[in-house]
Amino acid sequence: MGNGVILGRFMPPHEGHVALVRTATYLVDRLTIILACADSDPIPAGVRRDWMESLFPRARVVVHCTPDPIPTDSPEWAGIIHALHPEPVHRVIGSEAYLVPLAAALGAQHFILDPMWMAFPANSTEIRANPFAHWQSLPSHVRPWYQKRLTIVGPESTGKSYLADLLAQEFGGPYVPEYGRPYEKYRAPGDYRPEELHYIVDGHVAHRKTLSMMAGPILFEDTDPLLTAVWAEMLLGHSLPDLEARIDLPDHYLLLDANTPWEEDPLRYYAKQELRLKFFDKTKAKLDAFDAPYTLISGSFAEREAQARAVVTKMMKTPKGAADAPE
Repeated sequence: MGNGVILGRFMPPHEGHVALVRTATYLVDRLTIILACADSDPIPAGVRRDWMESLFPRARVVVHCTPDPIPTDSPEWAGIIHALHPEPVHRVIGSEAYLVPLAAALGAQHFILDPMWMAFPANSTEIRANPFAHWQSLPSHVRPWYQKRLTIVGPESTGKSYLADLLAQEFGGPYVPEYGRPYEKYRAPGDYRPEELHYIVDGHVAHRKTLSMMAGPILFEDTDPLLTAVWAEMLLGHSLPDLEARIDLPDHYLLLDANTPWEEDPLRYYAKQELRLKFFDKTKAKLDAFDAPYTLISGSFAEREAQARAVVTKMMKTPKGAADAPE
């Protein structure tokens, strides 16, 4: 079957592109994806290259950037592809009519697959304009680019896990659980050591990176490295600057007030109300120190749910990274 070429901007790649490339693998022995880019592109070429390499590890991805966009139907591409792909090109694969003259110029056979995007009607322009409306068309590797993150912080027994789970069920999950709880359950008894707080951050961030590719437009997160930094101050009596350097602020925080009944749990530390208030004050101070955007959530659990839903609804109105640019 020989060598095959696919040309596109993939800004972003969507499930239609995934189907196209997978179909192409049945038509060629060796597939090269030519990723066209320009200085004005709203999504950097390196980001798109990483997406395509992650999605299609058996294909070769070649990036060609120019100051100004070259339309994919331009006859210039025959010479560009010949320079980028000096080996003979046997098949040119895509979904648009420009492939016919391009394949002829390369001495190759054209394969126009699903030319009207009947199986996958969403296109990159529509996705960029409103990625949340086309979430199911986004491959898992692309979702974090457009996804917003809402992190829930506060003292123990204030409903962080409950609220994260509730919001994920209503708006799309899964949510990122607190890694400190399973760590606490299986750690050796004794006082905490500074490196253990780093282990907790390692586990939490690893969970987040994995679950972000499976979650909805809003990634709900129970606790994060910022709250782990507060735990460090409470457990060790001092801050950990090297841990705080790892803080990656989300789009928004929900700070849960300490005015909820205490529920006993063997993994919890600070049952006394004065300690819960101290934890709350430290958390608020940390948010303020990092100039983090947050909403204070207080009152009954029903009131907290309503306040949290209002924040999520507002976040859903402004998709992250939305832009309008050529295909």
